Amino acid sequence: MTSATATSTTATNTTPTTDGSDASRSTRTGFLVTWVGAVVVAIVSTALLWYRLGPKTRGTAWAEDSGRFLNERLQLGEVPSLLHPYEGYLHLVPRIVVDLAVRFFPIESYAVAVSAMSCAVVGLVGAAVFVLARDVVRSAPLRALLAVVPALTPLVPVEIGGNTANLHWFLLMLAPWVFLTKPRSWWSSAVLTVIALLITLTEIQAAMFLPLFLRHVRSLRSLPPLVAGIVGAGAQLLTTVLYPRTPPGSGGSVGGLSDLFAGFAAQPVAGSWDADVRAIGLAVEDQGWWIVVVPAVVLYAVLVLAFVRASGGARWILAALAVSPLVVWFAALLLNHVMTNWLTFASINPYRYAAAASAILIAGVVVAADVFIGRGRIVFPALGWLLVLLVVAAAVLNVHTGTRRDDPGVPAWSTQVQQQRPACEANPDGTAVVRAAPGLPKWDALIPCVLVDGR
Repeated sequence: MTSATATSTTATNTTPTTDGSDASRSTRTGFLVTWVGAVVVAIVSTALLWYRLGPKTRGTAWAEDSGRFLNERLQLGEVPSLLHPYEGYLHLVPRIVVDLAVRFFPIESYAVAVSAMSCAVVGLVGAAVFVLARDVVRSAPLRALLAVVPALTPLVPVEIGGNTANLHWFLLMLAPWVFLTKPRSWWSSAVLTVIALLITLTEIQAAMFLPLFLRHVRSLRSLPPLVAGIVGAGAQLLTTVLYPRTPPGSGGSVGGLSDLFAGFAAQPVAGSWDADVRAIGLAVEDQGWWIVVVPAVVLYAVLVLAFVRASGGARWILAALAVSPLVVWFAALLLNHVMTNWLTFASINPYRYAAAASAILIAGVVVAADVFIGRGRIVFPALGWLLVLLVVAAAVLNVHTGTRRDDPGVPAWSTQVQQQRPACEANPDGTAVVRAAPGLPKWDALIPCVLVDGR
């Protein structure tokens, strides 16, 4: 009896210890996979986007990076320039990047430094998505693919990749994951609070994802990120009211709903497969609208089907990733009056709004793939892997994409600075003018000669 009792007691005491050890080991493994994966994703995303830009683009400054953010950093100073309004909005993260470039790099390397740090921000966005999506996308490889989407989207290098003027789009891609995530500790709550503030003080459209907080608003740890998001969005709204943007000139005839939907099908949707939207436009002229409308309908049918089969956070994020691209596209075209006649596709270049909407759509496709692969036996997993194959194929086919900074009419930034040195040596108190793509005078940088000659 005593022996049996002892044996029973030993077995009883041993089993929980083994289970606890296994659980602890599993937790450590999951933690290791998450954070090592995040580092790998950050490096891969940064390197991929850097490679896709090409040397000419990397060495050429773009628009606001030169004519607005750099000029204001030099004129206003470090701190005053950070929250200085521009066209009705705040652009905190881009201005931080510009400040770091001015502070730590010679002015001759400014364009390359900004390109590198902008790519690094995209890498950090990817790393954050990899960590924050772990409760929604359970498969680590699919989560890695999801995290790299901002760098592999076909349309990204054309205009929005590798410059600060368009970093806000990448923060918009991160916003739904930040607002959907329920903090697991007060430390994670603090980190999410900082990120939420950085996002909303950079991108006003991130406010449309704030309702995702409703999923976990009763958690006390969720309140700081929620308050940060509201404060940032409120600051953007106040800036818009006090410093309204310049009324845009009409870039074309703004059409009705049919034109808006047609443009959405032809650019964000079709551009998710082929970055050459001019070729897509010519194909539409030649073969008809069905070649872009059918894929758009199929894409949204897939997202709706995934939404129906999903549950919990996956359902919330699928809804956000399906609706927000339409909001981005419609709002951008209507507010900026850049709509053109969609019957003249041969002259249409991809809009930056299309790149952002496309990246969000592709992210939705990856989430849908994870939903399908985890449910069913044959049909749905096969559909999920087909979606993964399409995303990867589109990325591979569009690795090399032309960019708007690849302009032969604008010399490399470093070359221009070198050319200005003799004049600055002759007049140290003067100012050097350095051009940026797309070559308009309003984007010229006015650099004090003391920076040009390196003294």
